[in-house]
Amino acid sequence: MISKWIMGVVGAAVLCLLVDLIMPEGSTKKHIRSIMAIITLFIILSPLPSLLNQNWEIDNIFGSNNIKPDNRIVDNVHTQQITLLEESLENKLSEDGYNDSKVIISAYSKENVIKIKAVSVDLSLCGVTASDYEKVKQKVQIYLDDNNILVVVYG
Repeated sequence: MISKWIMGVVGAAVLCLLVDLIMPEGSTKKHIRSIMAIITLFIILSPLPSLLNQNWEIDNIFGSNNIKPDNRIVDNVHTQQITLLEESLENKLSEDGYNDSKVIISAYSKENVIKIKAVSVDLSLCGVTASDYEKVKQKVQIYLDDNNILVVVYG
């Protein structure tokens, strides 16, 4: 096996030398020389997979069994998304005249998708009456485009 590899490397070197001698000077010679260098590099590196005793198929390297998400990063991204959604809801409510509202979203992750369980809206700093609570609840459900989410408005 090693003798075949050595013969391949020597053969590639001789072929590169012959091509280099035959080709006239110019930009084409530079391109051919680059291609021959790449071929020689592949010939030199060809025994590495067998030396490392591994199967170098792309499916084995990047197969679904080898790559798994880092749950800490996924949880961090979900937390950031929930925080952004809370801020967005607070801004939407502020545009509707409910300034200084505080929104807290209770959610969980299922198959890397965020599912909202409940939304709490604190209107204690807004100076609104109890009659506004139902309006705010409906606005939040419209903003989230889901009437099945539990919305609790207090304050």
